[in-house]
Amino acid sequence: MRPQRSIVLLLVLFNSFAGAATAQELTKEAELPRANQILDSSPHKSQLPCFIDFSENLRLDLLFRYTEGFAIGCRLGTIITPGTELIAFLRITPRGGKPVLMTEEFDMPPAQKQDSAGMMAAPSQLEITASGGFAAGPGEYSVEIVLTDEQGHTFRKQKNLKPFYGRGDRKVPFSLQPGEVVPLMDTRWNGALARNGPRLTVFLDAYGQNGSANLHGLDRAALMQSLFTLLTQLPCRSVKLIAFDLEGQKAIFSQERFDARGFAALNRLLKRVDFSTISYRALQSGAWSKFLADQLRSELASEQPADDIIFLGAWGSHVREKLPQETVRKIEIGNTHVFYFELFAFPDSAPDGIGQLTKDLRGTVFAIQSPDDFAQAIKKVSAVTDPPSKATHP
Repeated sequence: MRPQRSIVLLLVLFNSFAGAATAQELTKEAELPRANQILDSSPHKSQLPCFIDFSENLRLDLLFRYTEGFAIGCRLGTIITPGTELIAFLRITPRGGKPVLMTEEFDMPPAQKQDSAGMMAAPSQLEITASGGFAAGPGEYSVEIVLTDEQGHTFRKQKNLKPFYGRGDRKVPFSLQPGEVVPLMDTRWNGALARNGPRLTVFLDAYGQNGSANLHGLDRAALMQSLFTLLTQLPCRSVKLIAFDLEGQKAIFSQERFDARGFAALNRLLKRVDFSTISYRALQSGAWSKFLADQLRSELASEQPADDIIFLGAWGSHVREKLPQETVRKIEIGNTHVFYFELFAFPDSAPDGIGQLTKDLRGTVFAIQSPDDFAQAIKKVSAVTDPPSKATHP
């Protein structure tokens, strides 16, 4: 199993709600007058038993954009009753630019909860939490949020924001222009390919960290954001994707010609995948290394093997177990380049199972601790892979 790991790497979680939330979206043009009226006229004195906490600064994520998150908490009672619908209006104004308005709805749960003794809690004892945010390009911003209920009660909060510049953050290829503001949403890849680029195979290790039965939102966000950025920053002729659970030694998703629909399907799968069942064969000594080697050999033996193979996943699987050398000797890598984008890792981390295999095959392991680490790793991969005019397999 993977040991716990502490790392500062910004990833926004979309569904950490006790109540249900609709997708955040730009305020529709027809709704702009009402939204602006509420934002302009709502009193500064709180009328709802709520709080709104912002994250400290704008931080760069693995999509190379700045993100700001906020948490909302409300106490149920006589004002906010179970089943109430709350609406959050956001107005984000870039310094020297035009404001952008967004709307998000939150539904309070309709029924009260029971405590461990089976007793019903009083409404005033229940606090419902939710979260949201937005993404932006470089720059300074002012953000206003007004939370309102169906009776017109409001709660407001305002904050001025500046980017937090981590090591190397100013060097990354920003995906949003200065002053540009967009909603947070599930990442969507458009499936664009380069006609003469190399063939790419991605092995995505989708195991949930810390032995959890399901993939946590943080893990899924890291995998999908990093996969999206890889596919958009590395022009490829074709992409094959295999997602697997290394602990259970099973493939959970495979698509020969990975496309936009496959990307969306993978994202849906990772939301519901269950790792709670592991066969007894997967627990046998060395089973994990045989599984990895079999997956790699199968790809290399295909009629058109990849020019580049990228392993993508979180550091920590089988970090204290030796990779049998006879397993490595049976793999003929040929002219294929092998890389491992090792998320949540430090440069001095002991190699995990995939890291051992990559190094033994004379591949390159990138310890990804920050967006800049990720950007620099992509540049290095671009520099060593075959240029379009010299693709290994025409």
